Amino acid sequence: MKKLLVLLMACLLVVAACGNKEEKTSNNDKVDFKLDNGKTIKIPKKPKRIVLMAPSYAGNLLALGVKPVGSDPYPFASNILKDKLKGVEQVKAGDVEKIATLKPDLIISFDTDKNNKKYEKIAPTIPFKYEKHNYLDIHVLLGKIVGKEKEAQKFVDDWKAKTKKDGEEIKSHLGADKTYSIIQFFQKQVYVYGDNWGRGSEIIYQAFGLKMQDEVVKDVKKTGWKEISAEQISKYTGDILLVSSDTGKIASNVTDSNVWKNMDAVKNNHVVQYNSADYWFNDPISLEVQRQDLKEKLLKLNK
Repeated sequence: MKKLLVLLMACLLVVAACGNKEEKTSNNDKVDFKLDNGKTIKIPKKPKRIVLMAPSYAGNLLALGVKPVGSDPYPFASNILKDKLKGVEQVKAGDVEKIATLKPDLIISFDTDKNNKKYEKIAPTIPFKYEKHNYLDIHVLLGKIVGKEKEAQKFVDDWKAKTKKDGEEIKSHLGADKTYSIIQFFQKQVYVYGDNWGRGSEIIYQAFGLKMQDEVVKDVKKTGWKEISAEQISKYTGDILLVSSDTGKIASNVTDSNVWKNMDAVKNNHVVQYNSADYWFNDPISLEVQRQDLKEKLLKLNK
């Protein structure tokens, strides 16, 4: 009987060891991933410790229930995202030693980051080309990377249905022929945006299906953004102007100018202002807050 018990215990230990080995192997599974430059690399099947050096995607990961272990500081400035990023280490571009201490199994960055070669020595690195990916497509792709493609696709499907109704309501209220422009003021520069560069652009033009002002279509849509002078604002302003400032207020030398005062959008009180930091990103969490805010503001405008 004693020998039988010893033999049974030995068998159980072997089975447990085999089980642990299989689990370890499973956790370390790698899959092929094709980068934007055409190169294929191996990445974890379900990464557990992501360092995010592409700050635009912080809200995408959070929406999928994946909190990175480290992130570029940029999204921490968003009132929408900062509380959800508690516990995430802030790491600046090129801070290779700090990134290494976080022991990432995957690093996500932009192709413009000059430190990508250094990141690759720490962990598999995906350097996305930002302008190549539609804001909804990138969410599905990120979902695929973290093993949550179904959840990502569900958001996309729900978003399209919801915002289509919003757009129809806004067009019914203001008129389907109205044109829209999105401009942001910085301390020394002025930028006008196309339809895939944050600032609410994806919602206005793609989700709501509102009409882009002609000069913006001609000069800005293809590149995504364009720096303009204060004197050129009227050239790129449609019937309705959505505007923000990095200081929270448009400078008086702009609002007191004849160029500003003589624009139809200003004279008709068709200027919508919002907090720039809350509109930098186009992830699901930020988009939902922006969607509600923009819809409410636009429906308050007179025809």
